[in-house]
Amino acid sequence: MIKFVVHAADVVHENPFTSMRSMKYYLQQGGASIIQAAFAHSFFVHPEAVRKNPVYKKDRARYSREHYPGGKKRETAEWKGRTVRLDDNQYAQIAWEKYSGHKLSRGSGYGIRHIWGNPWNPDMFTAGWNICYMPFWAGMLTEKQHPHPQLEKAVQQAAWELYFKDDVVCERPRKIVKDPGVDLDALLEGQPVLILAPEDTAASKKFPLAKSNTLDIKAQDIRRIMEIRKKSNRSWSDIQKAARALQGKTAQFGTGKAAASAKSTVRKIQRETELDPAEIEKLLPL
Repeated sequence: MIKFVVHAADVVHENPFTSMRSMKYYLQQGGASIIQAAFAHSFFVHPEAVRKNPVYKKDRARYSREHYPGGKKRETAEWKGRTVRLDDNQYAQIAWEKYSGHKLSRGSGYGIRHIWGNPWNPDMFTAGWNICYMPFWAGMLTEKQHPHPQLEKAVQQAAWELYFKDDVVCERPRKIVKDPGVDLDALLEGQPVLILAPEDTAASKKFPLAKSNTLDIKAQDIRRIMEIRKKSNRSWSDIQKAARALQGKTAQFGTGKAAASAKSTVRKIQRETELDPAEIEKLLPL
C-alpha cells in the first residue's frame, strides 16, 4: 500500500518546494555532491585554444534591456564607444564549436553557460575563458533564478585555474574575474575537470590543475563513444554499469547476457578512444 505523509508548513525549516533540495538529497545518498555530479558532465575550453584567440567575435554581444534598451537580435548598438551587433546566444554557441571542435548536440539537455556572466559585454560574450558546456540542470544552478552559490564558485575556480592562475591565457577584466578562493580539489575529491579540445591543439597532453588531475577529451572521442553506443543498441545506463563493473564496482544488470554485451561495448570504446573505464563512466550522460 502506498504511504502518504502530510507535512505542516511550520515544521519545514528548509523550503521543500525546490528541485535542488531533492536532487541534493538523492545525490548524497548515492555518494556524490551536486558539485561533483555537475563537474562529471561539464566541459571547459582547452587553454591553448583560448590563448590563440581569447575572444571569438569582439563585435558581438547579448542583447540586454538594461545595457541595450530596445535593442533586438541583429541590430547594432554602442558599448563604451564601440559598435556591436546584438545576438541571443547563437554566437556564444558558435564560439564553443570553434574552440572545442565539437558540434552542439541539439536536444541533448546541454547548453552554453557564461562562467563569469556579463554576456552583454563584447569582450566576454564569446570569450573561450567565459563559456562552459553544461547539462541544463547544472547550468540552471549557476543562474540567479535557481542559485547554488557553491557550484557557481566551483565552476569559476576551475576557470580561474585553467586560464588565469599561473599560465595566463590573456588579459583579464580585473573588476569581474577574480580568484574565488575555493578549494576545488577538496570539493571534487580527486574527480577530474573535463576539457573538450579540438583535434589540432596540444590537447592530447594532460593539462593539470593545481592539485587535481584534468582529463582532456578530444571531440573525436566523444563522437566515437556516441557512435559505438548507438550501433551496440545498449542503453547509457547499461554502459555506465559495465564501466563500473570493469572497475570492480557494484553493478546490477537485468540478465547475464545484458552484462556481457554492455561490457563488450565498453571494451570497444576503450580500444578506440584509449579511455579507461573510470574515464568512460564520468563522461556518460547520466
